[in-house]
Amino acid sequence: MVKPEKVKKVEEIKELLKDSKGFYLADFTGLTVAEITDLRRRLREKNALMKVVKNTMARRALEDLGYEGFSEILVGPNAIIVAYEDPVEPLKSIFEFIKEVNKTQVKVGYVEGTVFDADALKQLSKLPSKDVLRAQVVGTLQAPIYGLVWRLKGMLTSLALVLNEIKKKKEEVE
Repeated sequence: MVKPEKVKKVEEIKELLKDSKGFYLADFTGLTVAEITDLRRRLREKNALMKVVKNTMARRALEDLGYEGFSEILVGPNAIIVAYEDPVEPLKSIFEFIKEVNKTQVKVGYVEGTVFDADALKQLSKLPSKDVLRAQVVGTLQAPIYGLVWRLKGMLTSLALVLNEIKKKKEEVE
């Protein structure tokens, strides 16, 4: 018989994951309460949250939501970190924190339909945010257009100057 408290915990985890853009499983062994609090504060600033979960509850919630392949990873102490907006920004905060405290590790992550291992997540954390990437793409697309506009403006200015000089010479001749 399944206890109602356990069902409630599984539902809470499912609710956390329902609207997320990505989530990460991390081992928090060795972290002090102050360090966990600091990490949670950093994640909150990036519209993400960290929750310590029981493996069986997390496994059940992930399976119910259709996420496969996490059973073998859910061993030992685990925290689930859920990103609600840009999934890369919280990941950057996590790896900055790991670099500072050198005690924890990210095991696996799920970002927009793809499962990433720890090495791939580290590489992903080095990427610019979506907004920065969008701005770079727009800038790259606009650069040739701006160049064309400035060249055309230069040609028109030159044409106007030449026509003005021709007009002056004609006036002098008359």
